[in-house]
Amino acid sequence: MNPSFILIAVAAIFWGTAGITSKYISNICSISPLAIGAWRLVFASPLLLFVCYMKNKKIISIKRKHGKFFLIYGLAVALYQVTYFTAVRLSLVSTATLIAICISPVFSAILARIFIKEKIKPLIFAVLLLSIMGTTLIMDIGNIDISLQARYLGGYLLALGAGLSYAIYTVTGKHLLNFYDPLTVVALTFTLGAFLLLPCIEIPHTASLVVWFALLYLGIVPTALAYILFILGLKRTAVTAAAIISLLEPLFSTFLSLTVMGERLSKLQGIGAFLLISSLVLISRR
Repeated sequence: MNPSFILIAVAAIFWGTAGITSKYISNICSISPLAIGAWRLVFASPLLLFVCYMKNKKIISIKRKHGKFFLIYGLAVALYQVTYFTAVRLSLVSTATLIAICISPVFSAILARIFIKEKIKPLIFAVLLLSIMGTTLIMDIGNIDISLQARYLGGYLLALGAGLSYAIYTVTGKHLLNFYDPLTVVALTFTLGAFLLLPCIEIPHTASLVVWFALLYLGIVPTALAYILFILGLKRTAVTAAAIISLLEPLFSTFLSLTVMGERLSKLQGIGAFLLISSLVLISRR
């Protein structure tokens, strides 16, 4: 298998641990999901800057003409946190998550075709459809309430915005990798995202040490480390392929729910897992 695919797959597995960790924090501490997202970036950015400095042994510098791309990336990272967690709050959690995750590879393929002229070959298109079908079944579409009530529509639109934000920072990151080291790209953009989300920070005064360790874990593993692996893999992987491989996130998240929280896998979820794994095998062999 392509080593770059493995890096992205491991990143997706790390992302899959974020949901259950965030749920654990919310269950034992009164902190909003948006604040959890903000803490992720605040804890991740110093580590990313330190690792970047230790690798390059010099102060990070960028060319003025690339400044707008770093700004777009940082804004997209921050917007993803805002749109996704607000969508979860305004609508049904499962529906918002399904929309955000399934639409992100579609937006990625479209933007990659428009802005970096990445071709969508028939096999890639077929694998894209197969992976989205598998992801939809894994997230147990039969038990998801696709309600069209007006109070939920804003949340659904924000979930679409989350998927678009993911696509924007993936395509922008792919462009910046032509000029900069992957660590430089991630360190600067996530630091910018952290500054933008500072107003969303909440200090959980009643939180135990366990909560702070959980927040620190979110910042280090499924954020800093995962995005380092993702951007390293993205350097030698097509945007659409990277987005498809990233769909391992809900698969691993479901696996954690089964093993850690004792949930049961339905037949449809089993079929979805088979379809998603099949799509990943196809794209890796290709």
